This record gives sequence, structure tokens and C-alpha cells, in this order.
Amino acid sequence: MGSVMVVTSGKGGVGKSTVSSCLGAALCKLSKRVLLVDMDEGLRSLDLMLNVSAHTVFDVSDIINGYCNADQAVLPVASCPGLYLLPAPSKVGAIDSKEAMQLLCSKLAKAFDYVIIDSPAGIDRGFEFAVCAADNALVVVTPDPVSVRDGSHVAKLLRNSGVKNIRLVINKVNTKLMLEGVFYNIDEIIDATSVQLIAAIPTDDAILCSNALGEPLADSYAADAFDRLAARLENKHIPLINLKKIT
Repeated sequence: MGSVMVVTSGKGGVGKSTVSSCLGAALCKLSKRVLLVDMDEGLRSLDLMLNVSAHTVFDVSDIINGYCNADQAVLPVASCPGLYLLPAPSKVGAIDSKEAMQLLCSKLAKAFDYVIIDSPAGIDRGFEFAVCAADNALVVVTPDPVSVRDGSHVAKLLRNSGVKNIRLVINKVNTKLMLEGVFYNIDEIIDATSVQLIAAIPTDDAILCSNALGEPLADSYAADAFDRLAARLENKHIPLINLKKIT
């Protein structure tokens, strides 16, 4: 049985979809089968980021509502063997049963090592449906105060929802601005969110290029950080990326 993990934050713009897609690719390097489930109803993005939008016919709601089976809706990502995508519905409200979502994810977890659910922004209906099937969570924050506060709140909601294994990913880390006191530093973010850190991802233009072109993340500081995150999820004793080396 694979792990069902939700990637969430509460705040939009922190890079949840980027973390989901890059982490999925990094896990595939470790010979894992990974399914990304886009739960951003009406505003799906992973199909474009992974360059599979032209092949999208069905989505997660079509499986739940009985219009197709999982094999028809799940798309292989050609640029990354072992990585698959289940697109989000094009309409808001297409998924209306948490029990059906839980059942679907439990079935998918039998076929994949990781089912990574990309949660939409906010803490309303979309968040609840993304979280309901997860047994693990990555809370993604950026070092700015608003994102950190929202991450702290989301962590509490996850605990209240019964998600016990929660880890923190600090994305878009700018070491220079941290040292200048513009952004919170790593320790301050951990203290403010009360979540154990598992990864720090530096700001990197390679990520912007990857997302815009729908191509795999090139060798870079960010790629190294995602490889380390994947290894740490696999319980390997790998240190965080050395942010002091990044200017």
C-alpha cells in the first residue's frame, strides 16, 4: 500500500503545484511509481506544467461519478517515466463525496508508491476534499510572515482532521533576504508553524523555466533540494541542502 500525501498551505502562490510535480519527479528517480492528483477544481495547472494537457480527456471527478475508470483518466508523463497525473475537474463542485474520494485514493494507493494530492489554495471545501484521504501532509510555506501564519493555521487544521504525519517545506528561500532580516529565518519559521522541517527549497530560475516549458527540472540547486526531500521521505539520512552556498 502506497502513501497518500497532501501538499497544502492555505495561501496561494507558495508553490504547492511546483513542490508536488518536482517532488514526484524526484521520487521517480528513486524508482518509485508516483501519481499526482490535481484537486484545484476549475483552475487545474499540473497538466500544463507536465505537458500533458493535450491528452486530458477525463479527470478525478469522472472516476468518482462513474463516467470512466482510473486507467482511462490517469495520464503518464512522457518526460518522466514512473510519473502519472490525474487531472482536476474543469468545474468547481464536480466532487461532492468525501467518502468516494477516500475510497478512490485507497484504491490508487495499491497501484502507486506515492499518491500526492495537490491541494488548492484556501481552507474551504477544496482543502477539505484534498485532505480527507491523506495520511501524510507537506505544509508548504514561503519565508514571508503572511505565508508562515497561514501555514501554522493549516497545520492545526490538518491535526484536527486526523493527519498525524505532518512535515514542513520552506519554498522560495532567499538566503540574502533572510540574513538581512527581511524574511523570517529557518528557525523562526519552524517555531512559528510548530511543524518539523523536512526540506528547504531555494529560489531558482530553473523552476520557472521548467514550469513554463513543461519540461523536467534541470540540474540546479532546486533540483538537488527536491532530490534530498525525496530521499528524506524514504527515511534516508540525507541533510538539507546547504543554503549558505547559495547566493
